[in-house]
Amino acid sequence: MTMTDQAAPALTPAAELRGSARWQQGIRRLFRIVSFVEVVTWIGMLTAMVFKYFINGNAMGVTIFGWAHGLTWLAYLVITTLTAFTFRWKIWVWLTGCVGSGLPFLTWPFEYWMMKSGRLNLK
Repeated sequence: MTMTDQAAPALTPAAELRGSARWQQGIRRLFRIVSFVEVVTWIGMLTAMVFKYFINGNAMGVTIFGWAHGLTWLAYLVITTLTAFTFRWKIWVWLTGCVGSGLPFLTWPFEYWMMKSGRLNLK
């Protein structure tokens, strides 16, 4: 039996799923949506903070948008990690996305950079 007669090793279920076009499309779409929602929750939270501290002292908006932003931020970190795994990003790219999520409005430019640099293209 020669090397060409041998069958290729079977992919593990995770590697097989990661390589499917349907999975990659879904992860890319989810990453883009969560990046945008993260920016929207930042806007809501900062607006609520202006109302709380400068306009009328009402903390209800901070409570609502604080929770929404916190949950969205956690979802963003999970989705960024799944996206990095799916599209085989280098560790520094993944870290840039995670660190950038802690600063207002940087998730959307990061997502734009990933699209333009081809890091969200189907492999």
